[in-house]
Amino acid sequence: MDTMREADRERFGRLLDWSQGHGAKLHENVEIYWDNVTRFSLRIKPSLKSSLEQLEPGFTAVTCPVSTTLSYLNALIDGPIMCDFTSNKPTVSSPPAFPPRFMDSLPPHVIGRFFLIKEYLKGENSFWWPYIATLPQPEQVNSWTLPAFWPEDDIQFLEGTNAHVAIGEIQANIKREYKQARKVLKEENFPNWKEYSQMLYKWAFSIFTSRSFRPSLILSQSVKDYVSTLLPSACEIDDFSILQPLFDIANHSMTATYTWDTTSDPNCCQLICQDSYRPGDQVFNNYGFKTNSELLLAYGFIIPETDTLHNDYVHVRKRQQPEGENASKSDDQPKDFLISLRSMNDSSSLAGKIRLTYTGLGSRFASLPAFAHFEPALVDDLASVISSQVPEVKDALEQWQNEKPTSEDRELPELIQDLVDRVKGALAGKLQYDYERLKQAEMEMAGENDELPPPCNSNQQLAIEYRMQCEKVLISALESLMEGEEIQDDGDGERDSSTSHH
Repeated sequence: MDTMREADRERFGRLLDWSQGHGAKLHENVEIYWDNVTRFSLRIKPSLKSSLEQLEPGFTAVTCPVSTTLSYLNALIDGPIMCDFTSNKPTVSSPPAFPPRFMDSLPPHVIGRFFLIKEYLKGENSFWWPYIATLPQPEQVNSWTLPAFWPEDDIQFLEGTNAHVAIGEIQANIKREYKQARKVLKEENFPNWKEYSQMLYKWAFSIFTSRSFRPSLILSQSVKDYVSTLLPSACEIDDFSILQPLFDIANHSMTATYTWDTTSDPNCCQLICQDSYRPGDQVFNNYGFKTNSELLLAYGFIIPETDTLHNDYVHVRKRQQPEGENASKSDDQPKDFLISLRSMNDSSSLAGKIRLTYTGLGSRFASLPAFAHFEPALVDDLASVISSQVPEVKDALEQWQNEKPTSEDRELPELIQDLVDRVKGALAGKLQYDYERLKQAEMEMAGENDELPPPCNSNQQLAIEYRMQCEKVLISALESLMEGEEIQDDGDGERDSSTSHH
């Protein structure tokens, strides 16, 4: 139900007028509305002409011109990109928004966030004010805080999960980035530097994290060519992200099919909906095949499990060790693997099936039932590490992987079977450890009680739902490793398994 307040109608009306004045478009049968679940959203107008039963696939829901976008790029020129990219490549010689030392010593994503703060502090004098005024406002903390900025009592409900570890990392990064940037502004005696508060930096982080887009996906080639003339030599196109006013109102659906069209008009990014919509239907964008862990941290929601779709995965990270002097700086970044609630290739495992497309093709381990819940790249990685310790096992693994599997294969070679058992043991140990850590955190929160305290707010309720799904993933994957044997709960929050922790 549309329960948008009159003040909100005015704010979004100004956004629409401003956006359209700079080339943005909203489909004539699409409107901005509010409901109690998804908040501000896009939908097909309920009151369409009777002759139009639905919008067929291929309609353009919303168009966002480069001139209204806000990002690090605007900090480089201290203003909007007012260029026509259908003509010759434009040139801009405007000075940057911050002192040279600030621009040269800080990462692009940090500068972009400070530029958003700068425009917010301008108030109605900012070019982007009609857009900024529709964003969750800094003083309305509950409207924008992501889990990393929840009160500690709420964050506690995530203890023992991957998300809780990630929150600690995010908080440390935010604190370090803000301290460094604020120090430079102070030393450069930048105007009103004291107003750039840590709270505003957390707000800007949350806005960019939950609403921005990757430049390489939403900029036309003409714009990318222009951007290359602005960026410092050490900066890559995706070292920052871009806010797209009006475009970012559309909410996420993993099952929505869409196109971000940047070729029809090089000045714009268009959301082309490839699904049909009936009057009153919400119009969705698709943020990509992100797991619930990623959605929770970046957007503050998770997708409930259904028979046809689940989005529950546990992330396993392995930090790579760069080799040699020529190793790139990305070589030491953590490598991320997924463990799925259901089989990775199950029709309901959308994020899992995407991973299989990129990392599971050609893996012989992927066909083994015991590893059905694990990303093949994780199993391959463990097998490689374990086999490297014994030359004959390493040779056997290479030979087995190079063999073409046949329907007559019934039993694995002895050395390979032994390797599979060791990989299963290592995975079971990891799952057992994570499960016990999860239950231990619950026992500490429960205190003298036998169960978690009831949630006091929506944050805590969301955290409980998330941790329950994490537990289901761990149990499901453990049972698959045990080839269907039930893992018994001994009643004290721990589960018995014949596999020890490695």
